[in-house]
Amino acid sequence: MKSPAIDGWLVQLQRSSFKRNVFATILLLIALLPGCTPQGTEIAHELSSFIAVLKNNGVDGSLELSVPNNSEMDYIATYVISAYTSTRIISFFKFNSEEQAQANLTEALKNPKFSGQTRNGAFLMAATFFPPDDEAVAKIQTLFEAHKFNSAPAY
Repeated sequence: MKSPAIDGWLVQLQRSSFKRNVFATILLLIALLPGCTPQGTEIAHELSSFIAVLKNNGVDGSLELSVPNNSEMDYIATYVISAYTSTRIISFFKFNSEEQAQANLTEALKNPKFSGQTRNGAFLMAATFFPPDDEAVAKIQTLFEAHKFNSAPAY
């Protein structure tokens, strides 16, 4: 036989748990709102011309964008190459200035997990290929360095 006090306590616990879940859901949705702004569209347009170059050169994959918790960066984009069972990821970092990109390139060159680290204006690129494929990374690096990021996006 349940006591009325326990029943009342369980009802209060369920209500407070529901309130916490609703509150947590609202906070999560608020945190996701910046990704729904026009900035996300601008990011996609800015990189789309280079992604088109990669695809035209047989480097097919999927692009994921995120906004970092770093005031020096506008965004981080990762391009996961899909044609291989090995790990092949190209990371792009868009900085607020070329100086910040250069300073971060210096740091990225010290990271042994990256290869092909290079800079093009305010963009920094680094590749994570496992097992390593220096020839493929060098080709992508050359394409990145030659690309003009201010050109119109390719669709």
